[in-house]
Amino acid sequence: MRILQIGMSYNPGGIESFVMNYVRELTKQGVQFDFISMFPKLAYEDEITALGGKVYHTVDGRKRPITFYRQMKKILRMRHYDAVHVNMLSAANIVPVMTARHLGVKKVIAHSHNSSTPGVVRNLLHRINKPFLSCFATDYFACSQVAAEWLFTGKVLKSGKVRLIHNALRLEDFLCSEMQRAEAKKQFQLEDKFVIGHVGRFEEQKNHLYLIEIMKAFTEKRDDVVLLLIGTGELETEVRRKVQEYGLEKQVQFLGLRKDVPELLKAMDLFLFPSLFEGLPLVLLEAQATGILSVVSSAVTCDVDLTKQMQFVSLKDAPEMWAEEMEKMAEKRNSRKSPEEIKQLFQEAGYEIEAAAKQLKLYYEK
Repeated sequence: MRILQIGMSYNPGGIESFVMNYVRELTKQGVQFDFISMFPKLAYEDEITALGGKVYHTVDGRKRPITFYRQMKKILRMRHYDAVHVNMLSAANIVPVMTARHLGVKKVIAHSHNSSTPGVVRNLLHRINKPFLSCFATDYFACSQVAAEWLFTGKVLKSGKVRLIHNALRLEDFLCSEMQRAEAKKQFQLEDKFVIGHVGRFEEQKNHLYLIEIMKAFTEKRDDVVLLLIGTGELETEVRRKVQEYGLEKQVQFLGLRKDVPELLKAMDLFLFPSLFEGLPLVLLEAQATGILSVVSSAVTCDVDLTKQMQFVSLKDAPEMWAEEMEKMAEKRNSRKSPEEIKQLFQEAGYEIEAAAKQLKLYYEK
């Protein structure tokens, strides 16, 4: 079986991590994955190649749809694919779905990973294209119910054809004991610190500027705090300026892109996530698998709270209110669930990668 994946970017974010979790597992089960990238470099490209996959670099389908059509036609002539799996944040760009269907691919999957999109133009394109998506897609996947409602029309939702594909994890990468947690703090020289963490691209959706407002309020409550910001993005310079404006340079660490995120998560005491919108954020599942308590925007679906160790707070609330909730969660951190309890909760909910990958393979085969 050979699957063509579309929709990953150059930045190893949530979609990219989701796709690669399944690729690693399904490759063991004999599924071959190739990729179309509209960027000069694709996240995890070296690993994809090492796993036997092929990465095809094309033009941006939104900007040059005719050229993209010709390039994709050439790709589909070279190899037969059992399915084209298009990972989508919105319906603003449905060119890959349209092209795959027009070129005769029998199974064209539209997979929703989000619940909104920034920008007036992108929102307008989303509203225009959304009704037409069902003309080209044959299968409909979503990471959550709210993500399904965002991308698919009521007719599609009522048809019963939408399948929820869990953002599943390889749990052994994240589960940790209290001893391992202490070792991680020592490794990163954070033994005497209360460590707050955030992982995400520096973009409007992730709400970093408000996060720094919250951090400022929290530092007024305690002086042993450090914030680890993992990721890069176009708003990083603006966020750094805000940190300097508030005099938080000693409390906030910009770590950039990291390959050791599981180890960094183990060093954290609290995860802070004030996103404006999300589908079902993989990083919150990773944080839970590590046993971290989280304070999360109420704009994020509560379906993500598998371990019941999250506190949801409205973005309408003042930063001081967020800081109060963080302090309450900090007092509970010694009552966090054990690795055994967490593993059981993830398995019961269907978020363990081995079982979830087998289910996805069955969907590919139908």
